[in-house]
Amino acid sequence: MREDILSYIKTLSLGSFTVSDELPRDDSGMALYLKNPKKLYVDIGQVEATPLIQTLSGFDVHTESTTVSVYFTADAKTLPANYSSLTQSLRLGKDIQQAKGFNNRSVDVQTEYDADMLITRIDYTFSKIT
Repeated sequence: MREDILSYIKTLSLGSFTVSDELPRDDSGMALYLKNPKKLYVDIGQVEATPLIQTLSGFDVHTESTTVSVYFTADAKTLPANYSSLTQSLRLGKDIQQAKGFNNRSVDVQTEYDADMLITRIDYTFSKIT
């Protein structure tokens, strides 16, 4: 899923932002998106399986969810002019996998401040019944 999200982001008009093929953290665990403002980083997908239906015969049905996060920062005092439009375009990325059997797609945008930097995290969650 990470590659699919990266490919989608690379098709967008990013304006003053860029996209990195690197993971959002370096080997020491330091968040690269804090060191490199206006650069988008896509994390690897986190997979979670939760029981949906459990049977006595042992044939259980699960919901498998894959969450992929995108991180980027910008100066909170002077946000880039295209910040809102970029965030909106990124939110539409939840619809990129129409043919892979996902019955639920969602996106969650979270922001927080670190000194004068606005950190934006976008979580894409793709779920299917297995």
